[in-house]
Amino acid sequence: MVASRLRACKERCVVYGQPLPWLWYFGTLVEQPIMTMSLHLRTRYPVAVLLGLALLLLAPQAVAQDTLVTKVAAEDEAAALEQGLEQALVRLAGLRSEPVLDRVDALMAERDDDGWIAALQRLREVEEGVYRLEFDSFRLRTVLRDAGVPAVLGERPGLLVWAVLDRDGQRELLGDAVEGRGVLSALEALAAERDTPLLFPLGDLQDRRAVQPSDIVGGVTEPLLEAARRYQADGVILLHVRETVSGAEARSVAVHDGRDFRSSASAADAGAAARAAVAQGLDQVAGRLARVAAEPEWVRLGFVGVPDYAAFQRLRTELVRLQAVEAARLDSLMADRVILQVRTGLETDDLADLLRGSGFGRTDPPDDLDAAAVWLGRS
Repeated sequence: MVASRLRACKERCVVYGQPLPWLWYFGTLVEQPIMTMSLHLRTRYPVAVLLGLALLLLAPQAVAQDTLVTKVAAEDEAAALEQGLEQALVRLAGLRSEPVLDRVDALMAERDDDGWIAALQRLREVEEGVYRLEFDSFRLRTVLRDAGVPAVLGERPGLLVWAVLDRDGQRELLGDAVEGRGVLSALEALAAERDTPLLFPLGDLQDRRAVQPSDIVGGVTEPLLEAARRYQADGVILLHVRETVSGAEARSVAVHDGRDFRSSASAADAGAAARAAVAQGLDQVAGRLARVAAEPEWVRLGFVGVPDYAAFQRLRTELVRLQAVEAARLDSLMADRVILQVRTGLETDDLADLLRGSGFGRTDPPDDLDAAAVWLGRS
């Protein structure tokens, strides 16, 4: 009797319309041993079930990251707030654009008597001239959405950076083995600030055989795209940095989705010039991907190939990282599939198309279920 009930629970555990993942998972683990439990242990089983139910009811639903942290160098708190706010909005939007900068100006104009804004949770000077700021990311996303600011709502493309540094009459192919006068560290910092994946080649023998510095300098993309296949990148950035008497110059060609995006910049050193040129290219790539989210609503998405609660947790974490998903909560968890309620500002079909960038493809609904608006699986 107990085993049959556990098997039924394993197929679909729902009480008052809410799933019981802990109960399902607990049942999976103890289905066999429970038949030989002593009477004393069996009397404790309902207590474990009630404890699992209590944990479920008390656990918060998954929402996108609540706190967004930035760190800036500034003269005072007012300047730190403006710089940190710009950095936070650019990270959320996925690009630096005029609409984003307009929101920075608007929020700074709305500061209270203490010089704070509603989205600011904490501001403190961690060392002389360096400030750490914590923002409520939900409030900032709402600001962007309500103002109709285009943002990259889906998975941000991972671009592989092929970089060459010209100095002292020599050209160096940069990678793990050759950092190049702060160029790669500057780009790593940019990627972290933008929450945008930038990939860097190993610079090993295989790379050096496949890639010629002259191709990068000349903007010849075909061999570089072919060489990038080993890194499974979504596109490439060709970066040529040249040191000059007065500093450094950088030229960048970002290649994504069959399009080239060119940019250039000058700065006092090679790292700063590379960062500025690549940042412009990323803005151009993101500009084509950015969309305006509508007022969010709850939609039901079904996913196949989710064998257990741990896999569901990983899936939910992956979804709430997307700017298009404000929150995700469990609707139903079954043997190898799950239905999630997802709060999003996109239409269901648009969200499903966006999720293709994260590796999900449409699939036919299970024969016994049609409760979800669309069913998806790993493609």
